[in-house]
Amino acid sequence: MRRAWRNCAMILCAAIFVPAALWAQYPKVARQRPGSLNGRVVSAKGTPVAGAMIMWQASDGGIPHVLHSDGQGRFYVRRLRTGLYAVRASAGRTWSVWKQNVMVPPGGAAHVTLRLAFEAPSVAVVELKGTMHTWNVPVVGALPHDPAVDPKGNIWFTLQASGHLARFNPDTHVWKLFKVPTPDSGPHGLVSDANGNIWFTENYVGKIGRLDARTGAFSEFSTHLAKDPHTPVIGPDGAVWFTAQNSNVIGRLDVDTGKVTEYGIPTQNSHPYGMVSANDGGLWFCELTGQRLGRVDPSSGVITEFTPSEPNVHPRRLVAVNGAIYFTDSGGGRLGRLTLADKKFKFWNSPSGKNSEPYGIAADSTGKIWYVESAASANKLVRFNPAVEVFTVFAMPAPDSSVRNIARDARGRLWMPLSLPDKIMVVE
Repeated sequence: MRRAWRNCAMILCAAIFVPAALWAQYPKVARQRPGSLNGRVVSAKGTPVAGAMIMWQASDGGIPHVLHSDGQGRFYVRRLRTGLYAVRASAGRTWSVWKQNVMVPPGGAAHVTLRLAFEAPSVAVVELKGTMHTWNVPVVGALPHDPAVDPKGNIWFTLQASGHLARFNPDTHVWKLFKVPTPDSGPHGLVSDANGNIWFTENYVGKIGRLDARTGAFSEFSTHLAKDPHTPVIGPDGAVWFTAQNSNVIGRLDVDTGKVTEYGIPTQNSHPYGMVSANDGGLWFCELTGQRLGRVDPSSGVITEFTPSEPNVHPRRLVAVNGAIYFTDSGGGRLGRLTLADKKFKFWNSPSGKNSEPYGIAADSTGKIWYVESAASANKLVRFNPAVEVFTVFAMPAPDSSVRNIARDARGRLWMPLSLPDKIMVVE
């Protein structure tokens, strides 16, 4: 499997980089003269398509742009730097293939014809603009899970299979392990408070744990109804709130008294999963099998549910950004959004299709949404630009990565565990 993946990676790299020789022949000064990209959008029968949406971006994974064809199906992009570009078109439910590595020469023009012939978009994998680094987790078979960032910039992960919390220093690349006192507790989600204390869920034993940042000592708090606590967040009230999957409750831990309060979810067997604090003052969570999003009011514990009109929605993880909740729909192979102002849903098909299993999700400092298609057949890192509704897809550095969650640090870097390969990764 790994050898096959490496061979695919070599072929992909060749497809992206070999055409660079086409423009390396131009003198450096000449390359600075702007060029242009123009073309025509036609139907499967070859007739012009007016008003088609054209998406183009630099082949190195640059920012995507959108424009529309004129009445004769033509489009023009002027004053482009010399280099390679990717371009495609869509109209209604039909798409063209990506035209990859289109060479825009200095002072000249590149021409493409985009034929709308496909009912669903194909996946274009491009090189990530920036850097992507991985490190091995110091315990074999540890199953690294959710990440968190503490106030000092350290990155924390739960090692679910080995029963550790792991701290990674991003400057020195040094690990430190902390063994959870209860054996076989299955540490799952974790979050840092403002003092650097790490709060985490013990998914197998019905406990919430705390690691003291100053002393390194553990404290554990038993839940009542929540037999399988899952994702914790620090609420606006300073308490630790958490989901509990099969127990079908939302829990609250008072950090001063250790008291645990639990609230039942109206929909039975809803399987509450990811959770996030939003700027509307509420705590939003996914109902994986309930096919809804939920909101709990931290002052009253009242839970309100929101049901999309689309069928077979299975929300898994979510992020709050720019007045909206974005979430991965793992069962439907979609990215979803609920706007907080009007509580309306919108969905986009994920690039690799309905079986791509979108999972971990985060937003970068510019408001773009990043998530991972976790299915072994997909295994892609996806960036979505809400301003133009365009996806960009990047190859993951290891097969079967299975990224369950993503955290952003103060420098804007995205940290994620590659659970099955026993690695962690950063995108910067």
